[in-house]
Amino acid sequence: MVKADLVLFDGSFISPEFGRPVGTSLAVKDGLILAVGDESSMRKFVGDETRVIDLEGRAVLPGLSDSHVHGLALGRRLRWADLGDVSSISEFVEKLKEHSARVGPEEWIVGFGWDHEKFSERRLPTKRDLDLVSADRPVIAFRKCWHLCVLNSAALRALESKLPELIEEGFAFTDPETGEPTGILVEDGLSALKEAMPEPSKREVAEAVEKAIGEALSKGLTCLHWIAERPEELSVIMALRALGRLRIRLYLLFPVRMMEHLLALGLRTGFGDPWVRIGAVKVMLDGSLGARTAYLREPYSDEPEERGRLLYTEEELARLALRAHEAGLQLAIHAIGDGAIELALKVLSGLPGGPSRMRHRIEHASVLDPGMIKMMASLGIVASVQPHFIVSDFWVEERLGPHRARWTYPFKSMLEAGVVLAAGSDAPIEPIDPLEGIRAAVGEAQRPEERLSLWEALTTYTYGPAYASFQEHFSGSLGPGKAADLTVLSCGPEGLDEIWKAEVDATFVCGKLAYSRVGLLELR
Repeated sequence: MVKADLVLFDGSFISPEFGRPVGTSLAVKDGLILAVGDESSMRKFVGDETRVIDLEGRAVLPGLSDSHVHGLALGRRLRWADLGDVSSISEFVEKLKEHSARVGPEEWIVGFGWDHEKFSERRLPTKRDLDLVSADRPVIAFRKCWHLCVLNSAALRALESKLPELIEEGFAFTDPETGEPTGILVEDGLSALKEAMPEPSKREVAEAVEKAIGEALSKGLTCLHWIAERPEELSVIMALRALGRLRIRLYLLFPVRMMEHLLALGLRTGFGDPWVRIGAVKVMLDGSLGARTAYLREPYSDEPEERGRLLYTEEELARLALRAHEAGLQLAIHAIGDGAIELALKVLSGLPGGPSRMRHRIEHASVLDPGMIKMMASLGIVASVQPHFIVSDFWVEERLGPHRARWTYPFKSMLEAGVVLAAGSDAPIEPIDPLEGIRAAVGEAQRPEERLSLWEALTTYTYGPAYASFQEHFSGSLGPGKAADLTVLSCGPEGLDEIWKAEVDATFVCGKLAYSRVGLLELR
């Protein structure tokens, strides 16, 4: 008889696809689930070297996944000013001033997370506001969507050589009366800014990666679809893997600018091992609703001169998509506005053999209509969605009007049409907390008919991300041969109806205890 490495007793092991417990005990061998059942049937797997834990009635889910994480930014933001709760520009300035006193005199002063829709002034801040923070040190504040930021005069000087081109292309705003830069950048302007900012040291990158992983584990996450923006990020991840210190499974997404490097190295979607796999190339097709840069078919209701912007022409997108598709690389196309989604679907539908074999993804897929939902389902396109956007975009009806708002984040309609939903956070834009995401999907939808059941919402954080990463045979549910990825909650099964009130007590990844909030009762 095979003996287990680990046996967990007195739990309530729940697989969302069944909507009920599938056992009270679970055995693990070599990082995989050996068996699930009742206590008496699991006793036979206990040997002299088996670790035995009493879960004392806790509910246990298949390990939760997050399908869209900016890992390095998530870790680095702990060194930045959190502006998420500010409600006025004066408070915004004061928070940045307070933060400036806590960072080194040579460091740029960076804040993130503000939303001018919450400001009493209901306007965007400008360089004049940030000049009050510091006249000589660069100050930057990223809006919560990360598609718009504002700079002070010192930070603008770092962009001096690129500023005329950014203004001409509409990525840097100017005062209509004076023609002077306002300090506001959008989309490609942020890319230019990142190139001008001081590079983080290797140590800072390593610390940020480990902090992000630690935070994710504390929220019960066992796998992240991690957008790797920098080569140094990948170096840290691979070093952790080589040293056996990587505590979470990663499915890596890369900016499309890195596609040719991946192909030159012979890397394709799926290459890797259970801990680190090559995933998709990410194409930014439009912007965000908050910055009014998401590309719409018709103008914004609250700004009739603006439709947003496409960052690629149809021909450019088609060329990139064909290159990736034929080379065996999955596409993850950022498309929020209905105009951008319509273009993405048109291009994907024209790929040789159809897009379904590569499970190409649309990231966010926010503003839809019934026809687009039907087309996504028929093409086998995965929707990588962020339920917490429902909470943050409380102003969506004002911005889009009632008809388009009705078809913004229509998760129930998408599921019923057969679209696979892979849920995530877009952290650090939204909290990296799947239980909060589930709360939003279950109770916060714009229309009651778009609210998911608890079991549907859980599936978007288990099966959905596994399917989106070609891993549904390995993870996303509880069963023999599946990865022993487990999220242990503080509540029993009776507390699942309000799962967001529970704490994550422990997180197991491939059978290893990667996080514990409380001391679990070890019997041996």
